[in-house]
Amino acid sequence: MAVDLYGTWKGWAGSTLTLKPDGRAEVTDLDGQEFRFDDGWRMTGTGTWKLSGPGKYKGGNTVGDGSVVHVKVKPSAGDSLDQSRTEHSGSPSAGEAAAPPTANASPLPTAATTRTAPPPAEASWDLGVVKDKAGRLTLFFLTSDPDVRDTYYLSRT
Repeated sequence: MAVDLYGTWKGWAGSTLTLKPDGRAEVTDLDGQEFRFDDGWRMTGTGTWKLSGPGKYKGGNTVGDGSVVHVKVKPSAGDSLDQSRTEHSGSPSAGEAAAPPTANASPLPTAATTRTAPPPAEASWDLGVVKDKAGRLTLFFLTSDPDVRDTYYLSRT
């Protein structure tokens, strides 16, 4: 299944995650997971990724019981409020991946430009791997407080 994950995944307001066959990962403007989303940063940087098969993930029930991609990244030099952040609007434009609709998904903040805090020295994400209604793989993670969570989707570009 790992081979099915190689490549670039696009999310909200221009965020991307690239998973390489050698275990390296690259992110661009990726927002934090769970409570870290509320900190208001977006990260661009490099790191590593690994896949856990169904039933192997031991981090709780936030990504279901299927396969989970664990990504660990450090920001690129100078990744604090770079110019590309101010170029994104809050709505997906033509060619941008829109999140698949789900009953539990809420809209993300109205503008990526409001996410201006510098990123942490390191961040990690646990992304669930699911298939959408058309059978295509989709990655997701949850954002914000558990009582008011949003689902953050990334689709293959």
